Amino acid sequence: MSAARSWGPEAGSRRKARSEMDFFQGKNAVVTGAGSGIGKALARGLASKGCRTIVVTDIDQGRLDATVEELDGRGVRAEGYKVDHSSRDEASAFADAFFARYDHCDVLCQNAGVGLGGTFLETSLDEFEWVMNINLWGAIYMLHFFVPRMAERGRGSVLATASDAGLVPLPYMSAYNVTKFGVVGLVETMRTALADRNVKFTLLCPGDIKTNIIRDNPLHIYDRAGVSNKDAVEKYYEEKGADPAVVAEAALRGLEKNRPIVIVPWAHHGYLWDLHRLSPALYHRVMAVALKLGVFHRMMGMRK
Repeated sequence: MSAARSWGPEAGSRRKARSEMDFFQGKNAVVTGAGSGIGKALARGLASKGCRTIVVTDIDQGRLDATVEELDGRGVRAEGYKVDHSSRDEASAFADAFFARYDHCDVLCQNAGVGLGGTFLETSLDEFEWVMNINLWGAIYMLHFFVPRMAERGRGSVLATASDAGLVPLPYMSAYNVTKFGVVGLVETMRTALADRNVKFTLLCPGDIKTNIIRDNPLHIYDRAGVSNKDAVEKYYEEKGADPAVVAEAALRGLEKNRPIVIVPWAHHGYLWDLHRLSPALYHRVMAVALKLGVFHRMMGMRK
């Protein structure tokens, strides 16, 4: 007698969950920048989907320890390394330590990064170098030290956290945009170039997410009196930002499905990406009008 088969939304959800469990089950994963926000949510998601080992990094020891303790409590073999990902030497030392303990890396979530708000005129060269070193060079270092081993082994999956600011040039984020456009260009190139080596690449391009990215980093957006709007932007992200768990779930599903790009939440800036692809000239005209009318200031509750 054949077994009964279930249909409908609940059955579909169960099949999807089993598929993701099968994909991640028993695998070794690395998550950088896992002390909070999206990185911590990715580590939690990997644990819930059956990863055997999850090795996490962060520059904040306290946050790192808390993530490792939580993963341990979930029955996962977890380790944490304090790493400054802007340092080639520290990234190299971390890779050496990882591969000395583990034979391979199945899943690399290259997530570590920082934020920096401000126009080109308001951003110093020191700040440009700082954000480039962490967001772009940090990604390059991790990919350099991990991807060749995946290629040699003939399999591996890489999730690289970029941003919707790596797809469209968002105002007030000049230096940050440069770093995320760089990550998008690099990872899209690698996806094509390494397809025959069975190394899969997925770009995560989040919108406005409820993380520490505003609180922890510089933001040069001021009102006419020269007073910082950082408090208003922090409040906007806290009240309107998407839950990192939602982002992580979409990202890991995209990784399992080998999707090139995951934009989440689409409602934040996905429509701007569509507009920019349709007509860059129209996109820039629309954004110029929006800036003149103070649309972004009103949306985030900022003072003009």
